[in-house]
Amino acid sequence: MTDYTMYLVTDSTMVPESSTFLNQVEQALDNGVTLLQLREKSLTTRQFIDRAAKVHELTKKRGVPLIINDRIDVALAIDAEGVHVGQKDMPAKLARQLIGPDKILGVTCSDAGETQEVVDEGIADYVGLGTIYPTQTKKDLKEPGGTGPLGIRKSLHVLKKYNDAHPDKKIRCVGIGGVNHNNADKVLYQCSIPGQSLDGVAIVSCIMANENAAQATIDLLKIIKAKPIWANITNDGSDDLSTKITQLTSAQPLVHHITNNTVKNFSANVTLAIGASPIMSELHEEYEEFASGIPNLALVLNVGTPTEGLLKVFKHAILTYNKYGKPIVFDPVACGATNARLECSRALLKTGQFQVIKGNVGEIMGIHKLTSSYVAPTENQSLMRGVDSIVEHTEEEIIRVAKAVSIDFQTVVVVTGAVNYVIDGENRIAKVKGGNPLMGSVTGTGCSLGSTIAAFLGAKADGNNGTDIFSATVGAVELYNKAGAAVKAETSGSFMISFLDELYRFTH
Repeated sequence: MTDYTMYLVTDSTMVPESSTFLNQVEQALDNGVTLLQLREKSLTTRQFIDRAAKVHELTKKRGVPLIINDRIDVALAIDAEGVHVGQKDMPAKLARQLIGPDKILGVTCSDAGETQEVVDEGIADYVGLGTIYPTQTKKDLKEPGGTGPLGIRKSLHVLKKYNDAHPDKKIRCVGIGGVNHNNADKVLYQCSIPGQSLDGVAIVSCIMANENAAQATIDLLKIIKAKPIWANITNDGSDDLSTKITQLTSAQPLVHHITNNTVKNFSANVTLAIGASPIMSELHEEYEEFASGIPNLALVLNVGTPTEGLLKVFKHAILTYNKYGKPIVFDPVACGATNARLECSRALLKTGQFQVIKGNVGEIMGIHKLTSSYVAPTENQSLMRGVDSIVEHTEEEIIRVAKAVSIDFQTVVVVTGAVNYVIDGENRIAKVKGGNPLMGSVTGTGCSLGSTIAAFLGAKADGNNGTDIFSATVGAVELYNKAGAAVKAETSGSFMISFLDELYRFTH
């Protein structure tokens, strides 16, 4: 069976001056590449055949299949193991007729529609799904920013349906486009749905352009095979809130806020009241220092007042915190109100992994639109008025949507309201009664719940060994609403002060 784990696509224009094309290929083959595609755009037919023959000698010695990009004549001339065709190349059906039934046939698919066409034909052995992220070699993308894992997951639903119906003739898949050492683990983790995931990743520049192709291949294979540093959700937490609070106050975590100006002061005061330390920073140059040097740390990413400049800051923070395995709480404020806000959330969800997504019903319904299984209704209805949810939903519907978001983005979802729902996919659901009706009348109470959750995550306050994101999140939601329920004030101004007092009393 063909191994698609590490699929190297060559590019002779990227070879560093210190090496040669064949040396780069040989070093990669000797250190972990499982499948190799020879792609040449500028060689004459005679030159292409000559190079293909030399590469084939290297691959055959190591038992690695050689795939020729586009040029079926070259593949036939050297008896290569397979051919890969793009959407603008020879039709897959005709390619299969020419190469016969036993050769490997791959097809590029940039969206779910193209993937559907391939499975309808049922003649390909694998599909290359992408482009995931923009690259120097792909200039004419349907999505200039890349499809991201969100787009790949839509194609995986198409593949799953076909593969479930054809278990003896499954179509395999690899993710391609901008995959490198910094994101290969994220691509494999996020480009998956229950029952269907990528079989591997296709890489180009991170090996072909590397001064040390051998070490680059070794390092990439380790990343591919290892569990991502931030994929640490387990099921071993505790239900004991007092133990979680003790862990919180002992750890004294730092909560980094990138949030809107309206709530900064209140969020900082809530963070201090529960025994954590707040920092409000949009200076991206210091994020590496934060994430690499502070052990008890978490990030709250609140998109309340998005701008082009702030979007870049958000993305940098996500990548940096993912790099060091530090938790992120994502608050997609009012993402159900406008398409612009929803697209902002889409861009951030394509960038990296969040441990918790928190929002009111309208916001989580908005994020649901970005899931790979979402089917648009016949009428387009706004779910928000400002930051407030204005549509009533049944508990059954709320849980169904939150589960879909949790499963698709592999995250814990918190839905706030009169009842707060904390959901971890199909596995676990917790319901926490809302704290006080006045919370809806005070700006920042929803946002500062994100601060509380981040504090618990940064402190690893799950009641056990600190790796259960769900348990820590439940603890944060319970504390926050218990403090709210304890407030006796009857007006919003008095509530703010009393609420901070109650948070302090519960944690000191």
